Amino acid sequence: MTLSELPDRLPMGIRNDEGLLVDARSNTVLGYLCEFPGRGIFSPEGKVEVTADQAALHNRLLSRGEILGLDESCQIGHHGTFYYRYGSVTTWVGELVSNRVTVSGRVITFRRGLKTFRGCLRKTADCFQFRRIV
Repeated sequence: MTLSELPDRLPMGIRNDEGLLVDARSNTVLGYLCEFPGRGIFSPEGKVEVTADQAALHNRLLSRGEILGLDESCQIGHHGTFYYRYGSVTTWVGELVSNRVTVSGRVITFRRGLKTFRGCLRKTADCFQFRRIV
């Protein structure tokens, strides 16, 4: 889907929950927001009417929430998506998750605290799916 094919705005109300932006209908947190100069700010579902500052704060809080969830509640078998950049695992906004990383072929293993995670790198994307294994 190209940017021109995205809907102009989301058919939802957005609630600001201490900086984290929430879809008021479903009570779910919006995904990462991306600004396209001259076009607006978009979530994975479409255009949202928020300021660039609100989007930046939301993205920082979402990133921290992903890491907090990894540290506090990720059990063996739970999974998610992170990014492999320059030998480190990061969130979408570039916040460091782990620099204790090994790559063997396309298999990536990273550690955070006493937890170990494994995933498979793709040739066409920086992001990878992972699962906690220990």
